[in-house]
Amino acid sequence: MACILGCTIVISIWLFYVDRAEQEKTVARQAAITSSENIVLIVATNLAEVLGRANLYARIAASDGNGAPATAYHLNPQLVGDSAYVRAAVFGADGALLYSSANQTREPELQALVAAARSRPDAPALSIGHPAASGKHPWRLPLLVSQGSAGGYYGAMVDLGYFLGSYRNVDLGPDGRIEIVHQDGAPLAIMQGGILLPAARQAGAPAPALDAIVAREILADIPIRIAVIQDPTIVLGRLDAQHQAYFVRAGGYSLLVLIITIGIAAGLWKQQKLHRAVALSEQEKQRLIAQLEQEKSRALALASQDHLTGLANRRMFQEMATTELARARRSRNLYALLFFDLDRFKVINDTLGHGVGDQLLKAVAVRLRGAVREYDLVARLGGDEFVVLLSEVPSEEFVAQLAGKLVQGLSAVYPDLDGHDVETSPSVGIALYPRDGQQLDALLLHADQAMYSVKARGRGFFSFYDASLNASSALHSELAARFRAAIHDDEFCLHFQPKLTLDTLQIVGLEALVRWQHPDHGLIFPGDFIPLAEEQDFIVPLGRWIIDAVCRQLADWRADGVPLVPVAINVSARQLRDERLLDDFLGALGRHGLAPDLVEIEITESALIEDTDVAQRNLDALAAAGIRMALDDFGTGFSGLSRLKQFPIHAVKIDRSFIRDIRNDTNDAVIVASTISLAHNLGLTVVAEGVETKDQLVHLKAAGCDQVQGFYLQRPGAASQIAPLLHIKSHTLQAT
Repeated sequence: MACILGCTIVISIWLFYVDRAEQEKTVARQAAITSSENIVLIVATNLAEVLGRANLYARIAASDGNGAPATAYHLNPQLVGDSAYVRAAVFGADGALLYSSANQTREPELQALVAAARSRPDAPALSIGHPAASGKHPWRLPLLVSQGSAGGYYGAMVDLGYFLGSYRNVDLGPDGRIEIVHQDGAPLAIMQGGILLPAARQAGAPAPALDAIVAREILADIPIRIAVIQDPTIVLGRLDAQHQAYFVRAGGYSLLVLIITIGIAAGLWKQQKLHRAVALSEQEKQRLIAQLEQEKSRALALASQDHLTGLANRRMFQEMATTELARARRSRNLYALLFFDLDRFKVINDTLGHGVGDQLLKAVAVRLRGAVREYDLVARLGGDEFVVLLSEVPSEEFVAQLAGKLVQGLSAVYPDLDGHDVETSPSVGIALYPRDGQQLDALLLHADQAMYSVKARGRGFFSFYDASLNASSALHSELAARFRAAIHDDEFCLHFQPKLTLDTLQIVGLEALVRWQHPDHGLIFPGDFIPLAEEQDFIVPLGRWIIDAVCRQLADWRADGVPLVPVAINVSARQLRDERLLDDFLGALGRHGLAPDLVEIEITESALIEDTDVAQRNLDALAAAGIRMALDDFGTGFSGLSRLKQFPIHAVKIDRSFIRDIRNDTNDAVIVASTISLAHNLGLTVVAEGVETKDQLVHLKAAGCDQVQGFYLQRPGAASQIAPLLHIKSHTLQAT
């Protein structure tokens, strides 16, 4: 047995270290893949921008085409600080060289592109050639922009070496490289180990190994592709020393286990004869001990358990609770003592009989035990009095929520107790450790007093001994009890916040925000009841009410002649898992005679992360119906923009946390600018939330943001306040 155990331990040790090494390799390779994908996306975006500037220079050259040749074609990118363009030239429609920024009479590389373009009627507007075969300037890339059959040509030499020089410090390992390759497969430039390598056209691009880490990106409308290649042996080789240490450690542990196993086996062999001699007497002894233990357990159960419910009795509860409170004094955690008393229990006993009363007590014990955590103490002190000690609770709010659920659960009908459906409710008093006492007797006394205060005020609810805690818990319970009726009675209302385009400051959309117009507490904002709706499973019915209310308001505006703009509706993660979500939107649009493009959906990144398959299915169905959607609070959930390609998203809303310090925090400014650039490359509209100052607005406009919303432009308002703004073609900026 010792040998088997030793072998099992040794195998487990080796399996542990081998598995750990493999997991670390997997993590390292995945990190390298993610890094390569991010690098190739950035390089491709920047190169597309550099090459795309040729179209701008071509238009400038064309605009000067009516002047004298000596002065008209003066364009030289070097003179405006564009170091990526080393030379520029302009050709006429007949292919003749009209201008050269280097004052050359011939431009061989560019003239070859002109000849090729003139010979092909279907030649692309932007043509890319190859570096000179002479190898004199191996990284200078000729490109040509055609102005049409009668408009001439603009040509330029782009220095790919200068472009790749900005990525010299990107660490891809000694064999990792960035490749710029022509669409015909000829390499144009290679950056390896921070060094620019000549890419001979005849040799072709060096083929990556079969297991190489490769990320590729093809530039749109430009015959060039970008590749980032890393050698997995270099990536994984960084772990060799650590893995070698693992195996040395595993060998040492295995040797130690082997020595211990041999020692144990030898000791067991020596004791085997002695064990055989006393085996019979030991068996008899064990039989007698087992009988004594059974008797002891039976006696202990009779002394410590309530004979009717099987819960701990008063004596056992005092012992166990005292031990728990001693532990609480060391850990300084929050504990809660809940004292339960059943309302009208004496009446039930007197009218239905003690048999029904006993069954009621058993049913209450079962519900109590099932509603609390396994390690919480539940006891029956006697009669209809129960007590629960909640260990290590996170907050008073947690205690209030649990107490509310216990009151609700114990107040439900108890069916078929000897043929009777019995109704009762508990009165619950709560004392908190250490606030209301540090000894068990003090906590029991204060919880009992709180319970009697409940009975004095009407029964069937709970109360804290500390009266200051009752207000928030009472409001929580009141809102939870009224939520369903509030939806039915239309106590909720909508406010709208405009979204403005930065080009004209015209209102292009609205976001619908829900409020609760409570008859007693006035206007309640979402932060006070949306978490409650999530907790009590009211979020889906509330979402249906919002969808119908938005469509109803759009129909009312249309009837009043108010110009309509799309209204965005926030959809929660739980709504995305609702099979009726598509029917809810289509039904509301149909009832009010609205087109699908008048409503939009805003979802958070966390809603997509929770269940990607379900979210994909629902979002695809909504997009197919013509409903557009935006990703809210962008930047707080995803690891990269590449995952946005999986979903039918048309816009992203940058979270207000990045906008708040955009003028003072360089990191926020860089993140916002990069997000806008990459989102535009994906064809997405960018909306900035939480714009509260003019400086933020100016910075966002300079960064290329499309739309904005926030208090600086317009606070959320009721439909009657928003309608006049929709009549105004351009909303004037002002702090509100």
